[in-house]
Amino acid sequence: MEQSRKIQFRGPMKWGELDPNRRRSTHVGMWAWLWQRISAVAIIFFLGLHITRTYIPIIQFLLLITVVFHAVLGLRVILLDFNLINIRYRNSLLGVLVGLGALIFMIIWKGIY
Repeated sequence: MEQSRKIQFRGPMKWGELDPNRRRSTHVGMWAWLWQRISAVAIIFFLGLHITRTYIPIIQFLLLITVVFHAVLGLRVILLDFNLINIRYRNSLLGVLVGLGALIFMIIWKGIY
């Protein structure tokens, strides 16, 4: 009993056409890559502010949270690229690392203030 259903593929998008499902179908890894690049630029910006405006708590807070966020995403990349964690657990790994990053952030922030 062979079903003869023809699979319909979507044709290529035309210039200027928006895909409403693009954001939903983007994998977690792509978002992690994008946010790590954004946080790298933010680290440079906050580091410049930190050097010129030393001892302002909000700048130190933003710099620390950005560095921890960047480090958590970098640790995720290392664990997945070196096959230390199976790729099946990539979504739960992100949750565990975010929790670990929040804990590290609170420990360092309590040590500073």
